[in-house]
Amino acid sequence: MNRLAAFLRRLKASFTALPLPQKLLTAGSVLMVVASLAYLAHSVNSVTYAPVYTGLSEPDMAAVVESLKAKKLPYRLVDGQSIEVPEDQLYEIRLALASEGLPKGSGVGFEIFDKQRLGSTAFVQKINYQRALQGELVRTINQMEEVEESRVHLVLPEDTVFVEDRQPPRAAVFLKLKPGARLEERQLQALVNLVASAVQGLESENVTIMSTDGEVFYKKTGEDTPFAANSFQMEYRHRLEESLREKVQSMLEPVLGSDKVVARVTAELDFSEIAVTEDIYDPDSAVVRSQQRSVENSEGTGVGARGNPDAPINLESRLLESATPENRQRSTSRQRETVNYEINRVSRQITRAPGSIKKLSVAVIVDGPYKVETAEGQDARKVFVGRTPEELKRLEDVVKKAVGYDENRGDQITVSNVAFATEAFPDGAVSGPELDWLDLLRRHQKLIFNLLLLLLVFLFVIRPFMKRFQHMTVGGEQDRAAALPGTAEEGLLEGPQRKELPVKEQAIALTLENPYQAAQVIRTWLKEES
Repeated sequence: MNRLAAFLRRLKASFTALPLPQKLLTAGSVLMVVASLAYLAHSVNSVTYAPVYTGLSEPDMAAVVESLKAKKLPYRLVDGQSIEVPEDQLYEIRLALASEGLPKGSGVGFEIFDKQRLGSTAFVQKINYQRALQGELVRTINQMEEVEESRVHLVLPEDTVFVEDRQPPRAAVFLKLKPGARLEERQLQALVNLVASAVQGLESENVTIMSTDGEVFYKKTGEDTPFAANSFQMEYRHRLEESLREKVQSMLEPVLGSDKVVARVTAELDFSEIAVTEDIYDPDSAVVRSQQRSVENSEGTGVGARGNPDAPINLESRLLESATPENRQRSTSRQRETVNYEINRVSRQITRAPGSIKKLSVAVIVDGPYKVETAEGQDARKVFVGRTPEELKRLEDVVKKAVGYDENRGDQITVSNVAFATEAFPDGAVSGPELDWLDLLRRHQKLIFNLLLLLLVFLFVIRPFMKRFQHMTVGGEQDRAAALPGTAEEGLLEGPQRKELPVKEQAIALTLENPYQAAQVIRTWLKEES
């Protein structure tokens, strides 16, 4: 302790002996070092905040802030729209707020019925129910990651006992999406089904969804409208292509490697719906359906018809009168047969569903193989070798089987062998245990920085001062010894001059060489005498 006090006194004396410019420079340097170290320590050890909730309404923000104040948890408001808490306590605080039902979301929910007023009319109850239903839907929709804010308007018609007077309920959803967010078709359909399922009697075709930009996301459309048809076709085509691509990659990746295959599939589909009616007749397989036969026989005597039909009537009459009567024996036989045949007929009605594949185009790129070459005086490097045509042919056959190749459709399959530009784990990439070390350093970076900061302060601040203190202590003892008679030669000068010069001249020489040290010695003597 005495040595430290002496060190501080000597340090003060040394600083006092410095000229004014050096005093300012020394003081400024010390202040800059201290400020830099303080700033670094504060930056590293400062609390990192993360948003616990953003885009809350004012009532919700007030409720969350009151809850945090009651729990004495640190927080801060950012732009009046989000609340931030320490990052290491983010999830605990979020769970604690959720246990209290915070935030409740914009609007009111069914908690509106928690406090009933006496004398409420049926109309008020109906309006409150509609408000509660709208508020609950808004809270649910706001949970979607892409949605920043939403509003729901419901039209609930009056109940009636007459079926012909009943009106279907309708719903309108107004969405404000987050910057850069976009709702996919499946998400819109899920949102429509959510609203339709939450309201009794509401059909999905009576739901309309629009955005703040005036874009209609979903509107009452039938399946036969172009909008619905195009949307369905694009979604179906995308799913089919992704399914075929996954089939190809799942077949090749176990053999070639997970990062050695890239596959793309393009499907040309036929969405035309065709209804065909066919009637097929087979005359060779005709069968008798009905058969009818009639036979008629007649016999008798009589005068047959005579005369010329072209002769005049008077002449014919005279000829008949002059002719001799003649008796003839007559016999008549008549036969009739009718056969009805039934021809075999096949009647078929064929309706071809839309979405049949017209053509497939599949492109597959495979990487490798490589070989390692080591040149003299150089590092080892990988050289692309390439696959043989037989290997590519086998891979192409595998792809054809995976996608259901049909030559009659004109399907095209291409398998190419190309060296990939990058690898998933290139040479020198950090993996394995090194990743664990990096994760450890990342989690304890504050502690490690503080230890390094203490080490730097010790090496560049404390240690030099300690050396300076020891040097000043030894120098002071030597100065005192040099001031005593008979010991000046040992304390002031070294070498041959110590014996050649008298004490007075040695003291003058030492003062000229180091005036600041001489002034410090004199001040020390004066303080000791006083």
